[in-house]
Amino acid sequence: MIKSQNTQAEPFQRQSTAAAESEKLRPEWRQRLIDVESGIKFGIRLDSTFFIHFFAGSAVIAAATLLGLSATHWAILILSMTSVLCAQMFNQVLKSIWSILGKHLPAESQNTFKAGTAAVGVSIIGSIITIAIVFGSALYRLLF
Repeated sequence: MIKSQNTQAEPFQRQSTAAAESEKLRPEWRQRLIDVESGIKFGIRLDSTFFIHFFAGSAVIAAATLLGLSATHWAILILSMTSVLCAQMFNQVLKSIWSILGKHLPAESQNTFKAGTAAVGVSIIGSIITIAIVFGSALYRLLF
């Protein structure tokens, strides 16, 4: 009887430790993918600005599809749109750090937050100019 109780309890312990070991044995590249996914979800839920970026990105993708852009133009568009999203996410990081530690930092450190907001603005302006050039060249090619 004692052996049967031990054998019944042992598989339960193996399952619980096996689950913990599988998390520890997860490859680093897979853990990074999981971190990317959770970071994107966190960033989107944190700020409603991402809705505007995704709406504008959808409009750009629809217009690019209608214009029949080349692969190079698609690469340029995607690169410019992802640079805006990256700048926005880094700005969210600065906002989060500032909301947590802002009371303990000197007033001059608020300039870092302003610089992050400026980086988002610069990336948006650069993206708009890039998209306008790509769309302008595609429209010129179609019309003339």
